[in-house]
Amino acid sequence: MEALKRCSGNVSEASNRVPVDRRTHYLWMDNDPEYAAAVEAIKESLIDRAEGVLHGLIGDGNVPAVLFFLKTQGKKRGYIERTETDVTSGGQPIVFETKVVKNRPLPTDD
Repeated sequence: MEALKRCSGNVSEASNRVPVDRRTHYLWMDNDPEYAAAVEAIKESLIDRAEGVLHGLIGDGNVPAVLFFLKTQGKKRGYIERTETDVTSGGQPIVFETKVVKNRPLPTDD
């Protein structure tokens, strides 16, 4: 468990540091609820750290970080991403288009 913590949950890296095969880790995950809960706690801690970094980037005005946050957390406020597929192109390549839209009706092809 300590190796997993030091390796931020990376099973391959942790198994290289201790004499435990990575397959053993997955057996323990399947058969030991306490072990599985401890591994999940390590993952949650890493997510918390990543969120902290993301919030720092947002505070610094990092535009990709701001857009990522809004597209994942601001959906209720109208920040959405949609993909359009053109299937009427008569055998031509399919076109994919991604747009971020803020609180306005999405255009339709009439």
